[in-house]
Amino acid sequence: MTNMPRWVVALLVAAAVAMARGGETVKSPDGKIEVSVGVEGGRASWGVTFCGEKILARGALGVELAADDFRGPFALAGAERASSNGTWRAVWGNRSEVPDNFNQVAVRIAEASGSRRSFVAVLRAYNEGVALRYEFPKQAGLDRVVVKKRLTEFCFGGDRRIYQCRNYEYGTKTIATMSKSEGNVTVDAGGGRFVSLTDAERSDFSQLSWERKKDAAGTIVGTLHSAAEGATPFHTSWEVMIVGETAARLYENRLIVENVNPPCAIADTSWIRAGKAICQVRNTRMVTDELKKLCDFASAHKIEYLEIDHSWCGAETKWTAEEIAFFEKNKSKFWDDKPEWRNNVGGNLLAAAKGWVPFRPKADSGGNFVDLDVPALCAYGRGLNPPVGICLYVRGGTLKEFGGGHAIEDVFAQYEKWGVAGVKPGFVPPASQVNERTITYMVKKAAEHKLIAVIHDAYYPSGLSRTFPNLMNIEGVAGEEAEHSIAPEMKSLHDIMLPFTRCLMGPVDYTPEMFNKRKTHCHQVAMLGVFHGRVSIRGGMRQWSPGGEGGGEVEFVEKLPGLFDEMKVFTDLGKYVTVARRKGTSWYVASMSGPNAVTASLPLSFLKPGVEYDASIHADVPGKPNSVHSTQRVSSTTAIPLAMEPNGGHLMIIEMRSGR
Repeated sequence: MTNMPRWVVALLVAAAVAMARGGETVKSPDGKIEVSVGVEGGRASWGVTFCGEKILARGALGVELAADDFRGPFALAGAERASSNGTWRAVWGNRSEVPDNFNQVAVRIAEASGSRRSFVAVLRAYNEGVALRYEFPKQAGLDRVVVKKRLTEFCFGGDRRIYQCRNYEYGTKTIATMSKSEGNVTVDAGGGRFVSLTDAERSDFSQLSWERKKDAAGTIVGTLHSAAEGATPFHTSWEVMIVGETAARLYENRLIVENVNPPCAIADTSWIRAGKAICQVRNTRMVTDELKKLCDFASAHKIEYLEIDHSWCGAETKWTAEEIAFFEKNKSKFWDDKPEWRNNVGGNLLAAAKGWVPFRPKADSGGNFVDLDVPALCAYGRGLNPPVGICLYVRGGTLKEFGGGHAIEDVFAQYEKWGVAGVKPGFVPPASQVNERTITYMVKKAAEHKLIAVIHDAYYPSGLSRTFPNLMNIEGVAGEEAEHSIAPEMKSLHDIMLPFTRCLMGPVDYTPEMFNKRKTHCHQVAMLGVFHGRVSIRGGMRQWSPGGEGGGEVEFVEKLPGLFDEMKVFTDLGKYVTVARRKGTSWYVASMSGPNAVTASLPLSFLKPGVEYDASIHADVPGKPNSVHSTQRVSSTTAIPLAMEPNGGHLMIIEMRSGR
């Protein structure tokens, strides 16, 4: 699956020096990005320029260790250089062949006196941005490190407008007024340029958040969820700054997040099918015969997976005696003739529930009916042409490694015997070093049992999908089902800003709820073509079945691949976004508008010159949620008008004319 990058390493190891001033620079392969690092006055610092213009002014480098602040004074003690000029093959996603090109300098920074302990600041300059991490070589007086703080400063030289999902701060805040982020933060760097800060390769480290540095104007720092430790040699995660000449280029350049992660660790990835999923939520009950009909629908519309959500094996958690007693005392009459609920609150991941399942001890109105034969459903899905794989929800807290009663190995081994295709762990504890390490273990174990994984709720991606491409999607954002809690004007604005905020971190399972009354049909389907990650659909079977309100826009669902060769992004930030992705000679183009109507023009200059194509177009019907279909002959000189309703969308499938 993976072609190892072709390393060209030139070691330039300088003799140890004790000097008050010195530095190194490294440039991206295209020469546009230059990173400088040095020590002045005993303080390690760095800065970044793009095309000769300053993006980051000089800011601090370093860490604070629990036993000692490790803040110097420092001196440069040598440097090593390396470069990469290679590619690797992806199993799914926006680029089938991912360029992995960078120049690197690893600068050793040592205490200027005393025990002269040292750390290494590793800086990589990609065409797409910059990555930085700290390494702690094995050395006298430093057998083990406990990293308490990262001191890296991202100094923007003044207050800048920011964009982040936290509190939906989409251009309404600046660095001086931003909330502490829970994932990444995107910054308007001036001159039309944007950068986005995130962390990557976090499989044995603590998650970063981003906040303004209170005593340094225009400066953002990454704060650890909790301390991270290890025996030397040890290294931190990467702090990544994606750089875009425009906001649109940020999304195109986000591949740097996977590039800093280790290569694929799965020898044979042929069992991982790049494809779409539909959930039983909004479609059927968890009843075998009904789910078989959903499998039929999925197969007919080229949807490769069916997800069965919470309650299939009973209540999401094992209820305590006190919780059972509370429910018994306070339950409504609805439950009087359903005594089986008592057998369905044991948190058993190894057997399907039978009958009615209460949702939570204090949520009397919640409940699902289950009559499910998992092995039989898996066999039925495999027998379809094309086949449909069954994926099961797993509450993270019921797994032994997260404090529950069932070992991950036992659960996943059982699912493999049943013929299950994947798992959807939910409410998995994230962020701490121990939790991040355990999540990596869980994904690794899933791969060993040939299970794809889709992690839901608070966990954020950090590029682990390169190492374990069976990790095909991650929520890490309040999905569309949570929209009832946000202001109406934010609902579709949030949709069109995700590609320039949360999607930059990695795949996002936003669980689009097809035929949401607040948005047009084209807008809902366009989410599948805009967001990075394995497509996931909630609802749709009834609406796209005969007599349903859905229309021809289902064509986009049917034909949308799971692996593409190229991606182009267009945006008027905050107004609309368009993502065009190519598979072979065909292009799949999805556009979404925000809360206001949009009229724009999309040049098709990304098409091959001199070639004619047929475009199948699905557009909004003015004043209605429905779509209207048309066809048009197009070429690289064509400009397609985009007329989108408020909360609207536009879909195109552009295929090379036969005989070309």
